[in-house]
Amino acid sequence: MNENQLIEELQKHIEMVAKIGKQLGYSKITDKSKWREPIMAGKLGHQAFFKISAGKNSDKYGADAVDLKTGKMAEYKSKAIEDKEINNLLQKVKYKKTNKKYSPLTLSGVYNGAYTHEAIDRYENNDHYFGVFHDEICVLIIRPNQDEVIGQLRTEVDKRIAKGKKNKTTNLNTVRINLGDEHLYKVVWFNEEWHKQNV
Repeated sequence: MNENQLIEELQKHIEMVAKIGKQLGYSKITDKSKWREPIMAGKLGHQAFFKISAGKNSDKYGADAVDLKTGKMAEYKSKAIEDKEINNLLQKVKYKKTNKKYSPLTLSGVYNGAYTHEAIDRYENNDHYFGVFHDEICVLIIRPNQDEVIGQLRTEVDKRIAKGKKNKTTNLNTVRINLGDEHLYKVVWFNEEWHKQNV
């Protein structure tokens, strides 16, 4: 296929994704990686919400899905990794002579609404999940410890307050979880087939 034919093929597939999303109840599943949420929810036994944002005054604020077994709200963050980051994710050996491995992958999630302690209070009631995608395939989902997520968010707000920036931004309050720090999270789902193919 030439470039124009490939673009046409791409368009057809994206249209199909949008169409399937609507059939599932998602009005704009291709917006802001929204499509990853029902994928993660399906792996975890959750129900992803149809809207991108539940709105500040909603009881679903700060959540992307609900755990169908417990009724608890779930907030999802996701990262798309490049081929070179597979080495970090799988902790492959970098130097055979010394058996030194690649640095563990760090996952990060931006919490747009977590810019005051009052806003963070809403996130305390939710479970938090970080998903890893490679070539649009979900390969891993972790659940960071609740205390770690909330602690990192509050620390950042405290830093902003100390600098006199209490309410100047609603962006970039980021939680980072290094996969080498195994005490900070639990692996709740992983793609066995993908892992076998990439070991």
